[in-house]
Amino acid sequence: MDEKLRQRSIRLIEPSQDPAYADSAADLLRNARGVVSVQIARSDHLLVCYNVREITLQILEALLTEFGYKLRTSLVCRTMRALCYYVEDIECSSCKPDMAGYTRDAFITRYLRRDHGCRDRRPEYLRRYL
Repeated sequence: MDEKLRQRSIRLIEPSQDPAYADSAADLLRNARGVVSVQIARSDHLLVCYNVREITLQILEALLTEFGYKLRTSLVCRTMRALCYYVEDIECSSCKPDMAGYTRDAFITRYLRRDHGCRDRRPEYLRRYL
């Protein structure tokens, strides 16, 4: 299977009480399947490289929020997030196999295996009689 690697930026809201907030978030993402690398750009900014065919940005951010990490919710961040979700959803839907192709192949295989020719069910001597 091909790899479709994407590098995205995840911006967090850093709490004042935890100095290793970005480190723990990066460790959580490194253990996720499909994530190639995670870099800490700043204390509230992660750069994540991942394979879109295995995991999406929406799943990664849902994982972070489920474990209590807060994402930045400015208008620019929300717009970029929605755009990335949309693009990756389109990419993932195009990765799925074409079911119409499988159906067509099944009909072609069935057609090739059937006996062809005259499909008249009458015996040979009755067909010549008419």
